[in-house]
Amino acid sequence: MSKITELLGWNELPAELISSLIVATVMIVLALVIFIKTRHVNPLDKPRGIVHLAEICVSFADKEVKEIMGPAFEGFGSYVLALALFILFGFVFGMIGLPNIFQPYSDEFLQPLPNPFTNVASTLALALCTFTLVHFTAIRVNHWGYFKRYVKPFAVFLPINLVTMWSPVLSLTLRLFGNALAGYFVITLIYVGFSGLFDSTMAGLAFTPLLSPFAHLYFDIFDGLIQMTVFVMLTMLYVSQEYISPEDLAAAKRDKALLKEQKAQLKAQRHKKNEALKI
Repeated sequence: MSKITELLGWNELPAELISSLIVATVMIVLALVIFIKTRHVNPLDKPRGIVHLAEICVSFADKEVKEIMGPAFEGFGSYVLALALFILFGFVFGMIGLPNIFQPYSDEFLQPLPNPFTNVASTLALALCTFTLVHFTAIRVNHWGYFKRYVKPFAVFLPINLVTMWSPVLSLTLRLFGNALAGYFVITLIYVGFSGLFDSTMAGLAFTPLLSPFAHLYFDIFDGLIQMTVFVMLTMLYVSQEYISPEDLAAAKRDKALLKEQKAQLKAQRHKKNEALKI
């Protein structure tokens, strides 16, 4: 009986996974360097260099989180900043074209490592992180009341609500994957097209260095910034909309109890009226 699944060897792994690991390693090393430098910085001195840049990024992330998500999500800026930098570094890494020297016995050996988001598995992993945070926040706030959303307005809507639950995951996954893959295809066509032109004429030698920097600037830098902003903003909106402050939650419970009491009084009045009519 053949195996349904089997573990892939190191040389069989997608090149995009290698790119993701390298980007994550760069971010970890960068974080350690900043942490070590901050330990040796006098807080009374004006920050300089990478420490100053890190303070600007952290302050900006905390400010955006407070404005968009509210004060209840204080501390969430660290995740938002890490997510934003991972997406941006991933697009920049695809522009560098580092040769794949990590898989010596694969077909991708010495080929340029691609943007990690040209593989749908990478974007799906980020979308699932957002999905987990959204539902964790909803459960933390609503407790057992969280499960009522799947049978609203009626229990018959349970299958539809379960399908709808995954729509943000598909949206986040396919948006980032589609834009990264489209940029990769366009840049590849530029290189392949002008290299073919170069075989027959000298025009390719002149046009390729002129057009490729603009293509990289748009699809790897500008488009990377846009996709980073969209993904991070949607993540913050999806998570924050699940939060209900304790004051609002108490007010909702009071309104619900008041409505229930009014219905009971109306029912009692109808019952008295019916009894009076019988007499």
